[in-house]
Amino acid sequence: MNPALNLKMQPHHLQRKAVVYVRQSTPKQLIFNQESTRRQYQLTEKAHQLGWPQPLISVIDDDLGMSGASSNQRQGFQRLVASISLGEIGIVLVTEVSRLSRLNSDWHRVLELCAIFETLIADEDGLYDLGDPNDRLVLGLKGTLFAAELQILHARMQGALKNKASRGELALRLPVGYCRLQDGSVVLDPDERVRWTIQTLFEQFAQLKSARGVQRYFLQHELTMPRRSQIGQDHGQLTWVKPTYSMVQQILTNPVYAGVFVYGRRKQQIVPGDPPRTQIHRLAEEEWEVMLPEIYPAYVSLDQYHHNRQILRDNLYNFEKKGRGAVRDGNDLLQGLLICGRCGRRMNPTYGSNYPTYVCRREQFTYGASQCQGFSARYLDQAVSEIFLEAVQPARLELVLASLEVLERERQSLDRHWQLRLEGARYAVKLAQRQYDAVDPDNRLVARELERRWEEALAALNELEQEYGRVRRTELVPFSEAEQQAVRQLSQDLPALWFSSTTTAADRKRLLRLVIQDVTVTTCQAQRSAELVILWSGGLTSQHEVKCPPIGWHCITEASVIERLRELALQLPDHQIAEQLNSEGIGTQTGKKWTYKRVFSMRKMHHIPTGCPVKPQILKGQSRADGMLGARQAGRVLGVSPSLINLWVRQGILVSEQRVKQSCVWVRLNETDISRLSGTATCEHLPTISEVMNERRISREEVWELVKEGKYLAYRKACGQKWEWRLELLVKN
Repeated sequence: MNPALNLKMQPHHLQRKAVVYVRQSTPKQLIFNQESTRRQYQLTEKAHQLGWPQPLISVIDDDLGMSGASSNQRQGFQRLVASISLGEIGIVLVTEVSRLSRLNSDWHRVLELCAIFETLIADEDGLYDLGDPNDRLVLGLKGTLFAAELQILHARMQGALKNKASRGELALRLPVGYCRLQDGSVVLDPDERVRWTIQTLFEQFAQLKSARGVQRYFLQHELTMPRRSQIGQDHGQLTWVKPTYSMVQQILTNPVYAGVFVYGRRKQQIVPGDPPRTQIHRLAEEEWEVMLPEIYPAYVSLDQYHHNRQILRDNLYNFEKKGRGAVRDGNDLLQGLLICGRCGRRMNPTYGSNYPTYVCRREQFTYGASQCQGFSARYLDQAVSEIFLEAVQPARLELVLASLEVLERERQSLDRHWQLRLEGARYAVKLAQRQYDAVDPDNRLVARELERRWEEALAALNELEQEYGRVRRTELVPFSEAEQQAVRQLSQDLPALWFSSTTTAADRKRLLRLVIQDVTVTTCQAQRSAELVILWSGGLTSQHEVKCPPIGWHCITEASVIERLRELALQLPDHQIAEQLNSEGIGTQTGKKWTYKRVFSMRKMHHIPTGCPVKPQILKGQSRADGMLGARQAGRVLGVSPSLINLWVRQGILVSEQRVKQSCVWVRLNETDISRLSGTATCEHLPTISEVMNERRISREEVWELVKEGKYLAYRKACGQKWEWRLELLVKN
């Protein structure tokens, strides 16, 4: 043994453990650099030669395949440092000290601990005692050189990557929809279903203008998204999953789909801490290191890609000053389109009251200043709707025909999607059948499994065919000629389609954004008016003025409506007046429909008497203007009780009128009715109820149902001390 080693090795060193630390930087080195690993394990023999008995020699190889640039993930290194701190280790053996660490902070921490706890370090160059200043200087210089070497290697590799990326030849990971051939060239995915799905995603985004809307479309039509595994045993395998918002967002924002090669889209930043961590930040497009167009085959053009990115930025309504925001389901038509004419910021709708308003409150929220301006949403929406309908009037038929073509293309595209799914399922069945046919039937261990896979493929195909049949009968049914003609006729009345209850607020906003870029409003509170400047999609502008009605206008009803109500009150009760006014298209001053209470309140306000009250007490035994009598008065005329009058009403013997259930009943009682119910009418020739029952072979209850339906007219006839009913046939079956 070398005498110099004897001076450094002391008896207390031999009483502690000798640890051989083994590390390889990457998993690839474990496979191809096995000789280096073998040399590191052979250090156990060197420890034995230095005098350590075999039981005190141990190996720490937890960090195989781990880089020495950091100690955060190296469990073996952390265990080694902990053992040194406990004074358990007499010597650490490595092939070269760079195996321990290439990070200066970790390396000098090891040196400090070894000096304090008198731990030796040995490599192929010699034995080091950290208590010796010369040995400590040598190891300190080696650690500095190894750390610098790592930085040099890293800079050299990054320079080579950037140089190759500047030519567009760097093989980056490709997103789903692309494949790399053996010669390094990139082509579109050969799977037609994958290409169809990505193309459909871009087409739907061009129509819906929202990534969330595209996701809802896929979920509504039960469309799945492709995902190709990049790591693990399933590397390169294609799976189909339900679409998530992040998947749609990543495809729309990835420039590869526009055929652009990009390098340096993200930047790593070290965040101080214990331990420090790395954060990845996305850079703006102008900060990308390399951007080369027309390198890959494209799904969309570069201009369309930038247009899609601009739409996504506009959809950030709550984060961008000029963002219009995506179309939402709120009732306010100009949400995201309205710009304050004073400060240039977006105006937001408020829903805190019964009267929605567009307001500009950014200064108020940020600096506590007063509200910039605001205006009623109702009148702005109404004015812009009229302007929009007038602008698209000449092209309304062309718009409808174009929409029919879009719907037909979408139907054909969805049908193609199902055909591709069926084709893939049929291929899976044939593949499973071929695998089953190729196996030896006597090898039941394999045959049973292949038979099970074949049955599962057949069941999946059967289920898919049944689902396709259901979809073909519902969603994929093409428009018939009659339906297309009905749509063309509907296009002639575009306002009716615009204000239809089946047209949602989101549909109106989407149509509006096709032709209007934004609307700038400047209000005048004194005159209750607003000046509108509409920027159309073609770049043209138009100016308009919107005025609010005067304060209290909703309390003043037009004189013509009051006069019409006065005329109707002479012959109709209040609830029938409401029905008549609504049928004539006359609404209240605020645009609401008339009801019994509103008519009653209006009559009371203008002192308009009614000839047809709903309570008999008002007339004091007299008939109404329409000839109707109360049940009590009708009973006096006929000499019967009011309860019997109510029974005749329920049986359909008397024509009655009742505003709502549990309210007073009014009956019609003219001379003919009095004659047939008092017994003075001639009705001996008419059949009785029993005779009608025998003739029709029906029950008594069914006979009275026919009376209630108006097919028979009932006559009351005295028969001795009793009364009987005779029935006159009015409607022949």
